[in-house]
Formats: sequence, structure tokens, C-alpha cells
Amino acid sequence: MTTPADELRTAAEKLRSLTKAIDAPDLPDQSWHTEACASAERDDCPCIVAQGVCNTDGPVTVPVYYVADAETPECAAYIAAMGPNVGAVLAEWLDSAAKDAEQIGPDPHALAVARQINGTTR
Repeated sequence: MTTPADELRTAAEKLRSLTKAIDAPDLPDQSWHTEACASAERDDCPCIVAQGVCNTDGPVTVPVYYVADAETPECAAYIAAMGPNVGAVLAEWLDSAAKDAEQIGPDPHALAVARQINGTTR
């Protein structure tokens, strides 16, 4: 039987794994932000950029993540706000919540977040 602490740890590990998958070790700063991307193929879409630049004039030298709908720049801003730096801190919080769950019982909010990450409803 899976305990709440197990669910919290599973979510923390999943977040860590996802964060590492998009982390570029050669980039010193993983601050994400939105900026207009003047790409002929994307019609000035809002894009998510790690490490600052959306280079459309030459080869892409940094990871660039696009949001398809140029009409909703709020989507890009939200994704930037939830970048890998937030995922790493959230994973630490879930680990802390797992320890608390074993000692004093699970925090229902932490468990709800973990279940969303894990894709479960239990």
C-alpha cells in the first residue's frame, strides 16, 4: 500500500527528473522569462527562453521553448514563472512534506500537489 509520504516522495523525484531533463548544464543561469520571438515561422509568438535570448538570426545557442498561441502571452508568462528553478524548490518542499507526513501526518495541500504531479486522484 502506498503511503502519503510515498506519494510525496514520488512527486518530488518526478519533478527532479523533469527539471534535470530540461536543465542545460552549460548554462550558468536558469532564470526563465518571456520575450517576443520575431521568427518568420512563428509570427511573433511569445516564447519561453532559458538563459535569456531567442536567437532567430542564426543557430539557436540556448534552449528555447515556444508557446503556440500568440494571442495568450499569459501562458508564456505562467510557464516562465514555473521554470526549472521552481520545480527544484518544489521538489525540496515535497521531500520535507514527506518527512512531516511520517511524523505528524500529511499536509493535505502538499498531498494534493503531489497527486497532481503523479497524475493520481487517490
